[in-house]
Amino acid sequence: MRRAASRWSPEARVLFDPASVFRELIDDRRPGLGMLVRRPLFLLFVFGCVVSLQASGRLTARLIADGMISFAFIPFFEAIALTAVFRRRPHVISFARAVDMFFVANAPWLLWMIGFSTLRAVESPIQATAPSSALMWTLEASLVPIALWSAWIDLHYFRAVLPRPAGAMRDLLLQRAIGWTCTFVYFLGYA
Repeated sequence: MRRAASRWSPEARVLFDPASVFRELIDDRRPGLGMLVRRPLFLLFVFGCVVSLQASGRLTARLIADGMISFAFIPFFEAIALTAVFRRRPHVISFARAVDMFFVANAPWLLWMIGFSTLRAVESPIQATAPSSALMWTLEASLVPIALWSAWIDLHYFRAVLPRPAGAMRDLLLQRAIGWTCTFVYFLGYA
C-alpha cells in the first residue's frame, strides 16, 4: 500500500501526510524549469475549469482561459504573502522551490473545487442557476473544514520547509493575514 501511495502526486499525498511529503520535496533536488509558476498555473487551470463548468455546464477553452485570468489574483496574493514570510529567515531553498512546494498545500481547495464541479455536473440547468438556500448554506459551511485542513497542511509546510524555532504558527498566521486580506479586499473592491 505504501508503495502504491508513493506513486500519487504530492497534492494527493499531502492530504494525509503533509510532513513527510514536504520533507521528501525538500530532498528532491531535480531542477525544475518554471517551478515558480508550475503549481500556481495548475491552480489557475482548476479555477478556469470550475468557471467553465459553472457558466456553461461543460469545459471550453475560452471559458477556462477567462476563469484563469479572472482568478489570477489568488495565487498572486498567496505568493506575495509567502514572500513576506520567506524573507524573514535565511534561505535554505530558492524562492521558486518554496512557492512550488507551498502550492502543493492547496490540495484541500482543489479537492473541494472538484467536488463542487461534480455537483454542477449532476444538476439540471434549472438547479444550477437557482440553487436552494439549503444547498448554498451547505456549500458555504463545507468551506470551514477545508480552510482548517488547508491550515493544518500549511503549518506542516512552515515547519518543514521554512523552519524557525517556535515560528511556524506565527508564519502561518502572517501568511494568511496578508494573503487572505489582500484577496478579500481585491475581490470585494473589484467585484
